[in-house]
Amino acid sequence: MSKSSTELKVGLFAIIVIAFLTYMTFKVGSLPLIWEQGYRLYVEFDDISGLDEQSRVLIAGVEAGVVDDIQLIEGKAKLTLLINPNIKIYRNAKAFLRMSGLLGTRTLTLSTGSPDEPIIGNGDTIVHAVPAADIGMLADQLTTAAVYLKDLTGNLNRILGDTQREEIKESITNLKIVTGNLKELSMDNKEPLSRIVAQLDTFTRALSEKGPDFMDDMSTMAKNLGDKGPDLIENLNTAARELKEVIAENRSTLKDSMENIKTVSQSATNIARRIEQGEGTLGKLMKDDTLYDSLTNVSQEVEKSFDYVGRLRTYLDFHTEYNFEVSEWKGYFDLTLRPSEDKYYILGIVTDPVGSVDTTETTINGVTTVEEEVKSSEIEFTAQFAKRFQDFALRIGLMESTFGVGADYFFDNERGRIKFDIWDFDADEVNSDDAHARVGIDYNFFRFIFVSGGVDNLFNEDRRGLYLGGGIKLEDKDLKYLLGSTPNISFR
Repeated sequence: MSKSSTELKVGLFAIIVIAFLTYMTFKVGSLPLIWEQGYRLYVEFDDISGLDEQSRVLIAGVEAGVVDDIQLIEGKAKLTLLINPNIKIYRNAKAFLRMSGLLGTRTLTLSTGSPDEPIIGNGDTIVHAVPAADIGMLADQLTTAAVYLKDLTGNLNRILGDTQREEIKESITNLKIVTGNLKELSMDNKEPLSRIVAQLDTFTRALSEKGPDFMDDMSTMAKNLGDKGPDLIENLNTAARELKEVIAENRSTLKDSMENIKTVSQSATNIARRIEQGEGTLGKLMKDDTLYDSLTNVSQEVEKSFDYVGRLRTYLDFHTEYNFEVSEWKGYFDLTLRPSEDKYYILGIVTDPVGSVDTTETTINGVTTVEEEVKSSEIEFTAQFAKRFQDFALRIGLMESTFGVGADYFFDNERGRIKFDIWDFDADEVNSDDAHARVGIDYNFFRFIFVSGGVDNLFNEDRRGLYLGGGIKLEDKDLKYLLGSTPNISFR
C-alpha cells in the first residue's frame, strides 16, 4: 500500500509539472490557449532569419499580436499576423524586422500608418515591408577580413629579408639625419627668421589696410614712398644681409641635408626597381599567385565550418508514462542532436521503477546455488544512432542500459510518430522471460506538448499492458525564443 501511495504521488507531481510548464509555455509565448481573437493580416519578406511562429508583433513597443503562421511561397516568406481586434491598421502601414536579443532572434514591428488612409481589415496584405540588416553576413565578412590580415602580416614578416631590412633601416636613418639638420637650422636662426617674418607681417598688414582705397590713394602712396624710400631700401638691404648671413653660416649643413635626401631617394628607387624585376622575397610574391590562392582556400574552409555548425539542430524531450498493468510511472529525458536531415543521435536518461534482476551462481562441492538480487529502481541510460529514409527511420544502440533496436514512421508533417522498440535480449528485467518490446504512437497536439500511448512488453504475458503518457519537446529555435523573451508574471 505504501509503494502504491508513493507511485501515486510521483504521478500526480508529474501531471502538475506538465500542467505548469504548459501554462508557462503559453504565458511566455503569448499564445492563445483554446481560441483566437482578432483579425489576420499578411506580409512578405525576402529573409526572416531569427523570426519564428508565435513571435510577438509590436506597435510602438507594445505587444499587438503574434506571428500566427509562416509559409515559403515562390522563394519568399509569407507571414500571417494575428492582430488584436481593438487595433486599427491603415493602408500605408509598414512592417519592420528588428533585433530583440543577443541570440539573433527578431521581432516584427508595425507602424499603424496615417489615419487619413483607409483601414485594412481581415485578409488584407501590408505592402510596405522593410527588411533588417544581415548581422550574420557582416560578421562573416569581418571574420574573413581578420583571417586575411593575419595571413598577410605573417607573409610580410617572411618576405622582408636581411637585405630589404637593411635598406629600409638606412633610409629611416637618413630621414632622421635630415630632420635633425633642419631642426638645428631653425633653432640656430630662430631670432633672425622671426625679425624677417615680423617685417613681412607689418608690410602685408599695411598693404591690406590700404587695399580698398588703392586707386584713390595712389598719389599719396607715391609721395610716401618718395619720403620713406631710403628707410625702406635700408630695411630691405638689412633683411637681405641677414638672410645671406644665415645661408653662409649653414651652407655645410644644407649641403649635408641635400646629400642625405639624395641618398634616401636613390635607396627607394633601388628597392622599387628590384621589386618590379621580381628580385627578393617581396618581388617574387608580387609575381606569384600563391598568396592569393592560399587566402582563397582558407576563406573557403572557414565558410564550410560555419555552414556545418549552422545546420546542427537540437531537440530536448521531457515526458512520463504510466503502465496500467504494473501500475508504475516511468520518466524520460532525451537530447537529440541532428547534424543533417538523414541522421541524428539520441542521448537520454530513464528512471525505471521496476528495475532488473542480478543473478549470481555459486558452486560448492559440485552443488550449484543460484542467487537472485532484485534491484527495485534504478537510473538507466540511452545512446542511439538513427538513420532517416524520408518518413521512415531506423535506430540502434543502447536502450535503458542494454543493447536494442527501434524503428519510427513519421506522419502528418512529423507531428505524429509510430514507433517500435525492442531491447533487453537477455531478459534481465524483473518477471521477464523474453526481450522487452513495445509499440506505440506519439502525437503533438500543440507546438511544444505531445501525448503518447501504446502496448508495452509484448513478449512477456505477465507484464504486458497498456501505457499512456505525455510531455514536452523543444527545438533549439524554441529555446532561443524562450530565453530571449521576458515573461510578465503577476501573482495578484
